[in-house]
Amino acid sequence: MDPTTHSKVRVYGLLFWTAALACAWALATYAAHPLTTDLYREAEHRLLHAPAEQQTQLVRAGEQPVMEEVVTTETVFDAPMVGMVDLNDEACGACFAALPLGPQDLAVLLNKLREGGAETVGISSALTWQQGAGDMAREMLCRVIGSFPHSAVGLRGRTAAQADFTPIVLRNSAIPAEQVQGDPTGLPIANKPLPNGLTDTPDSLNITWAPDRLQDEPLTHKPSAVEDLSFPLIVRWNGEAIPTLPFRLALAARGLTPADVTVKLGESVSYGGMTLPLDEHGRVRLNGAQVMNLPLDSVVSGEAVQRGLGEHAIVMLEQPAAGEKGTPLRLDRLARTLSRLAATPRQVEHRRMEPVGGHVLQEVTWLHGAKAYGIAAALLFLGLWLLPLMPAFLRGLIVLALPAAALWQAWTLLPQGLWLPLAPIGLCWVLLLIALRCLRPIEKGVFGRRRK
Repeated sequence: MDPTTHSKVRVYGLLFWTAALACAWALATYAAHPLTTDLYREAEHRLLHAPAEQQTQLVRAGEQPVMEEVVTTETVFDAPMVGMVDLNDEACGACFAALPLGPQDLAVLLNKLREGGAETVGISSALTWQQGAGDMAREMLCRVIGSFPHSAVGLRGRTAAQADFTPIVLRNSAIPAEQVQGDPTGLPIANKPLPNGLTDTPDSLNITWAPDRLQDEPLTHKPSAVEDLSFPLIVRWNGEAIPTLPFRLALAARGLTPADVTVKLGESVSYGGMTLPLDEHGRVRLNGAQVMNLPLDSVVSGEAVQRGLGEHAIVMLEQPAAGEKGTPLRLDRLARTLSRLAATPRQVEHRRMEPVGGHVLQEVTWLHGAKAYGIAAALLFLGLWLLPLMPAFLRGLIVLALPAAALWQAWTLLPQGLWLPLAPIGLCWVLLLIALRCLRPIEKGVFGRRRK
């Protein structure tokens, strides 16, 4: 056979295998797409530890991912606005004839709040009067406090060497012991109440009392250095976990009692379907808390408190004792704590479009288009022509490097959200092995023709 015939046969063979590989690529690109998808999903689950529910969607170049509407619900807590009334000497001196305020003055003030629309009231006060107070005035104050739908009065205390029995006004106020877990050593402690002029009044038994300022516990009378940390929610009184003033008032406002509270100290506090993170000192974050200052003169004049606080107005009052410092900051922390704890849960529905399966990979674009196909065909033809002429060792290295390069490229593209058509690449690689076997040049020897 003359050289011209050999050359034509070789060119025809090159053209044939180039066309065969191109057709195999075109057919496998669509027919083997499910197999490529399975390969990528398996790789993401096993190598990248993707969630089991994730089903990656491989999107071809120029196409859009299949989307679906996803509906999720989120629980948000609406914190009420809490009014603050600071009963400092300057404000009280401008509104009342004599200082300090007596029980009858407090009764008048509270009655103004009730008439103005307040439904929930907390009172942080020493409740001590130097000249004493008549029984009638004290009973009047107790009755006004009891006229609110929800109210609580702070009981001040300290830690004494000789503990007293738990005050009768705090009986049945403790969270059940089986509902308290964790190390309680970080909580404020008390074992003896400080004297006041109201607890001896028979009508005081009808008032809700809660631990408030503790003499030897800075956390209960100095705001935390961290601005968004609450007043301690729990005090350890004679070993019992008792809700403090803002917490007890928040429970009452939501129709709950201490028996409805579950505490994991250093982890969480749960009540009324709400769970909040809790630190080792019994404090929570004040996310979303809302407070508003109520000037004392506007309250005394009978201005409606509902105007700024809403329909079910909540008010926190503080009357400082002699020598107390930083009262406005403490009142602010008390009110913010009450606002956060009195928040009501609300379900919010979110609708959004997400890709089916939860994850999308886009096909690399440099494998598409007439120009890309033309370049690929030319390179393929050139490779089919040159590879058979190379030494067997070099040819083998190149052939083995092709799938390794494809896998490495696929791995590096994966974090970029791109995918390679691995199944068509694998099929064309097998077909390339056959083509190279058929295109190997034939040389004449002594014993006849043989492949190189």
